[in-house]
Amino acid sequence: MHGRCHKPRRSRRARRRGAVRMFLQPCLLTLLRRGPAHGYSLLSGLTDFGFEVERMDPSVVYRMLREMESQGLVVSSWDADSLGPQRRVYRLTAAGEETLRDWIADLRRTRAEIDALLQAYEQTTTN
Repeated sequence: MHGRCHKPRRSRRARRRGAVRMFLQPCLLTLLRRGPAHGYSLLSGLTDFGFEVERMDPSVVYRMLREMESQGLVVSSWDADSLGPQRRVYRLTAAGEETLRDWIADLRRTRAEIDALLQAYEQTTTN
């Protein structure tokens, strides 16, 4: 042993699920920045960001919405105008807008780091 503590590796699928869950918050906040929406329309809107919603468990979206509501990033109310069963409509709060700005700044920094890595990789493969 070389004194390193090795963590057990998570499967690629488990890492992907964690990444999807993490990326879900800024996507939902962006959709809500466009205007109030109910859960089903938010789920459908995730296709704008490359999500394969037909393969997603909708409960993941609703859990994230409840979590964001408990954090004060969104608020919800019942839509009294809906035909059929009432639906909860979500709206972005000022705290949600601020969190989204932080996400976007972080994603821009991350994109720059990824671009630098890809460029360095491509330089090693072209020589």
